[in-house]
Amino acid sequence: MRRLALIACTLAAASTQAAAGPTCSPSEDRARILSSASPNAIHRDWRGANQIGMGWSLQVEREARDAAGTSYYVGDLYDTRGQLANRNVFVIENEWDCGP
Repeated sequence: MRRLALIACTLAAASTQAAAGPTCSPSEDRARILSSASPNAIHRDWRGANQIGMGWSLQVEREARDAAGTSYYVGDLYDTRGQLANRNVFVIENEWDCGP
């Protein structure tokens, strides 16, 4: 029974890791954090003087496009300490660098 539980936990962990997309970092300090797939939909936590730092990261969950053809990444934003800052934010693809 213990062995069966161990196998089930291992399979669950493997499937969770496989579902995650790349981890990306901003390519410029003016990268925008958005609430939807629109370059003008600045997320309420990132309006005004709030700017993203170069040490922040985005765990990509999916990609999206708007009617104009602009590509976006959608995912969870993490601060420089690895703490979750915002869930399900949109970022413009060409403002971020994603690892292999």
